[in-house]
Amino acid sequence: MQTREDRDREDLVVTSPSRAGGLLARVEAVPTRRFIWFVLAAYVLVSLVIYWPQVPGAVHSVVQCPCGDVMQEVWFLKWTPWAIVHGHNPLFTNWMDYPTGANLATNTVMPALAVLAAPVTWLLGPIASYNLLMWASYPVSGLAGYYVLRRLSGSNLGALLGGAMYGFSPYMLAQGYGHLFLIFVPLPPLIFYALFRICVTQGDNARKWGLILGALVIAQFFVSQEVAADVVIVAFFALVILALARRRDLDAARWRYVARAAAYALAVTVVVLAYPVYFQLFGPQAIHGATHGTTHSPLKLDVLGTVVPNRLQAIHPAFLTRLGNAFMGTDLAENGSYLGAPLVVALALIVWTMRRQRWVPYVAAVLAATEVLSMGRWLMVANHTIHVPMPWALLARFPLLQSDLPNRFAVFASFFVTVLVALGVARWIEWAREVPAPGRRDRRRRTNVTLGALALASVVVYTPQLHIGVAALPRVPPFFTTGEGRQIPEGSVVLPFPLSASPYSTSMYWQIRSDFRWKMIGGEAIIPTPRGHVTGQPAATRPLAVLQFIAHYSGASTRLPAFTPALVVRMREFLYLNDVATVVLDPSAAGARPVQALFTAAMGAPVSEGGVNVWFRAQQLARRAARG
Repeated sequence: MQTREDRDREDLVVTSPSRAGGLLARVEAVPTRRFIWFVLAAYVLVSLVIYWPQVPGAVHSVVQCPCGDVMQEVWFLKWTPWAIVHGHNPLFTNWMDYPTGANLATNTVMPALAVLAAPVTWLLGPIASYNLLMWASYPVSGLAGYYVLRRLSGSNLGALLGGAMYGFSPYMLAQGYGHLFLIFVPLPPLIFYALFRICVTQGDNARKWGLILGALVIAQFFVSQEVAADVVIVAFFALVILALARRRDLDAARWRYVARAAAYALAVTVVVLAYPVYFQLFGPQAIHGATHGTTHSPLKLDVLGTVVPNRLQAIHPAFLTRLGNAFMGTDLAENGSYLGAPLVVALALIVWTMRRQRWVPYVAAVLAATEVLSMGRWLMVANHTIHVPMPWALLARFPLLQSDLPNRFAVFASFFVTVLVALGVARWIEWAREVPAPGRRDRRRRTNVTLGALALASVVVYTPQLHIGVAALPRVPPFFTTGEGRQIPEGSVVLPFPLSASPYSTSMYWQIRSDFRWKMIGGEAIIPTPRGHVTGQPAATRPLAVLQFIAHYSGASTRLPAFTPALVVRMREFLYLNDVATVVLDPSAAGARPVQALFTAAMGAPVSEGGVNVWFRAQQLARRAARG
């Protein structure tokens, strides 16, 4: 009869901590359910450094800047629970980009995280939810990595180190500059572990593990569809490699177990995800093609990216950093592929010395496949494209994968790296605690010192900068936070200035603080254009010249139409065609003076209330002004 403690040692390499005394043996012998609290405390303490002095759940500042993707994700965290409570479809909105709206199933809406953080959102607001989730992503992801690595390696210390390397990897700290949906990744290790239980150990009921796998995939889909798709891709290649490596073990009983578990996983996944996937593909404002506008994205692994650092690494020599900063089209936040030369050497040593342990070469093969997938369509060396087609060139042809960015496979590469590290540390500890043969103690000591130096160098060079700056939130005019804003009819359309046009998102924050009282012209979401392309700019409302004029002075790169009597006429048409009930302008904003002149010419003088200039009943004012 298998005990709970036995199940804790269902691993790839079983160590024997009872073979020697001392501190090392005692630490390794601590049960997982006790040691995990120490691991959690350690990860939490490190996580507090990342956004310091901002604390988890802060309400007056935000990661990096209150703009672009950050404010969009804050908006999404507010939208989902609000939409559910008010009976709206959480996968679609015309509260921004009115009148066409945005298909949020094709955007990074993160409904699972939004629902999870809903109590915090209702109590303290979505800024607090965003800051809390960003901070929690590191210890929670690291803890999930630790749990899986402990089950696979049997080593507390190996899993502690591996979990830290996963939860605080260069990928995590790079994406930590503003991509919540990409750094909340506790689920991928658990998904891979569920597959391991289904395909390898097969110790428990197949239905149980099939349902667990399905639930994990569904949860990941509602955190990030992109990461969920990438998990499926990596799992497919991992299973193919496993079937080839262990083809002699594939008997009928094993196939039946896998088929039974897969049937349950597939059934629950299809039932739950059928509608969201349908809505993503065929719902209003669905995007067909590459979400980022091209399948030839620069966001892919350079062959040198694993050993050349950029300036986000704690150690980044200048002569290498100049090259590393140019990877990923100079987008540092997307470059999470770095490992460092010492870690590459350590991984090679682990694979070579443990090559007879069948799981080590297998994990190394899956890691290699993941790295190849992250290279994109063409081989890239030192920022030069070499026209050697890579496997992604074939996968990118699938419609659902055209929006996938290859560089983001780095999160899975970092996990498989930590599996090798945990297995290597477990074997090292076991070997170091063995009683050496007479005359070999000095050799054992030298070997341990050498391995210790290599391990220390690997961790130090691999470690990214553990601090990311934060910025104060923009000033919100009192109009939106007091009773004055209630003069806007509930559910009506507002034309705000500044217009939310990527990366400037001031009016999205106004709308959040107004508790979605009004719909908004403009906003930042990925939407299709009338010509079938994609854009993150405001919807192309008509007349286009008016939108271009307002967007230009809001900071967007658009053509600037001349301020003529014809533009004033078009401004009035804009109000009628887009159902605008209220126009709100912040007179202190950059570019406000020419826009206010246009609004005044079209509607007459505004009312000044709560720090903004307001035109209530904008269409009536426009008709009155047109009659003179």
